[in-house]
Formats: sequence, C-alpha cells, structure tokens
Amino acid sequence: MAETIQEAAPAKPNSGKGGKLIIIALVIIVQLIAAYFLIGLFLRKDGSTVEKNGISQSAVATQSYNSRAADPNFDHVYVVKDLIVNPAGTNGLRFLLTTIGLEVTSEETVKELEKRDVQVRDAIIQILTSKTLIDLDNPSSRDSLKTEIAGSINKDLLTGRITNVYFSKFIIQ
Repeated sequence: MAETIQEAAPAKPNSGKGGKLIIIALVIIVQLIAAYFLIGLFLRKDGSTVEKNGISQSAVATQSYNSRAADPNFDHVYVVKDLIVNPAGTNGLRFLLTTIGLEVTSEETVKELEKRDVQVRDAIIQILTSKTLIDLDNPSSRDSLKTEIAGSINKDLLTGRITNVYFSKFIIQ
C-alpha cells in the first residue's frame, strides 16, 4: 500500500481588512501632504497671501499698516489670529483663513478685547460665515466687510472703539 502524503497548502495571510486599512491610511497621508503643499503655494515666507493675478491682498494691508506705523495714534492694535470659517453656500467644501487686526482708540480697549476674545471671534465668525464666496472674493466688498466687523464689535465695547480693521491674511481655499 502506498501512502500518499498530502502537503498542506500554505496559509493565506488575512489581507482583507488589514489591506484596506493600509490603503485608506496611505490615501489620507497623500491628501495631507498635497494639502500642505497647496497651502504653501498660497503663502509666502512672511505669511502674506498670493492671489491668482500675483497681487498679494495682504501686502496691500501691510503697506497700509506700514504707512500708518509712523502715526502716533496707531499704537493700539488687537490681532485676531488664524480664523478658519466655511463661507455661506459652500457646504463645508471651501474655507477662508484670515487674520484680522483691529485698530482701537486706547490700550484699555485692547485689554477689553483680550478679555472678550471669545465674543470678538464669534462676532467675526458670524459675519464671515454669512458671506458667500462671491462676497468674500470681491476686493471692493471687503471695505463693507471691514465696516460690518467694526460695527458689530463696537456695539459691545464699553471702553473705546474700533477705528480700523485690517486683513493681514485672507486666503480662500
């Protein structure tokens, strides 16, 4: 009698769920890297933005700031850094990254704004999220946006008032 020896088939690794997880992780990593480089294209080393036609909107605000820097009344500025909002009608697919400087009348007003930081950010976010991309992308409508931001915050201030609003960063992605 001849005995037959059957070799055991090599076990297949369970690559079903583990393979899918690896692929998903790789896709997420690639997307994060792509987003990092795309955002880098819109930022210079000094933090100013670059728009489609090569003119930097925040460079205009910086020039305005520099021209007023010699003004002794331009000593009090409160900065609201890196607000990220989704404009109206974008369904969360687009965002605006902005940094806003609020020129105020006194150091006491700066201290009040520091204490009310959450309220200031909320007022700005409410205004920015109510605007569409068309409203935000139009440079001429930014003046009315600045006026609206100043008016909204001024109505709640107890000491001093906001005299000017500056966008030092204004990136729509």
